[in-house]
Amino acid sequence: MTARDEDAPQQQEPDETELVEQFVMWVEMLVHDIESVPNEASDRHWCREWWQHPEAVARLMALHEAYKQAVQENTLSAWWVQHWDPHTRVMFSGQGPFKDCQRRHAFLDRAADYTPRLATVAPPADWRP
Repeated sequence: MTARDEDAPQQQEPDETELVEQFVMWVEMLVHDIESVPNEASDRHWCREWWQHPEAVARLMALHEAYKQAVQENTLSAWWVQHWDPHTRVMFSGQGPFKDCQRRHAFLDRAADYTPRLATVAPPADWRP
């Protein structure tokens, strides 16, 4: 480390709240500026309460992480084709997480009524793939 490095202001890592705010801002900016669901008759589905849909959140988080990496590596063109397009084809489809939200939010309250679509049993402790 040089004296110049020591004099440079230390950049703090964002805390969890800031990371969540950045993620939400990114989702809202991208969805607002890029995508559209023209009307209720559209075959594309969206929910204003996207954050209530675990599958959508997981996909959007993966997209966000890949986006940040693509920005650093200057590979945004590939990001659109390899990440955004496949995920949004699923998310906005008639079988995606927003399929029942065309007219109103329709996801079950996870705290009270949520049942996973696919149940699993944990593998034995000594199981290896």
